[in-house]
Amino acid sequence: MKTYLKNLSVGLIALGIMASGTAIAQNGEGSRDWRQGPPSVEDVLARMSEALDLSGQQSIDLHVILQEHAAERTALHEESMALLGPEICAQKASAEEDILAILTPDQTEQFLALKEQRRTKAEERKRGKGQRGPDCSQYETDS
Repeated sequence: MKTYLKNLSVGLIALGIMASGTAIAQNGEGSRDWRQGPPSVEDVLARMSEALDLSGQQSIDLHVILQEHAAERTALHEESMALLGPEICAQKASAEEDILAILTPDQTEQFLALKEQRRTKAEERKRGKGQRGPDCSQYETDS
């Protein structure tokens, strides 16, 4: 009888490990691209609701709380960008000047064209999303 229970336990544990491995492999979160930024309030709520089996009222209450905290984080981010923005932009400009100093005129032209392509792509991706870094365009000079 003990051997039967032992074999049954080992079998159930092995089955559980295989099932959880399959579930983890199918979970899209593992492939989440870090450049997309943090998950939305709705994504967080969906994961929490599924994991914790939240009631309807709990989901509503949690959604409100998550939205409030997301708004606070956004405000803090904007405040920090306002304070550090000029320094960050100055550092970026200095790095670009150092890079341009070692490039040939043709390479400089290519570099600036690639920079503009990256800026355009970034603007397309950001539609509807907040800005991650400072807006350096206000600090740029035509020199």
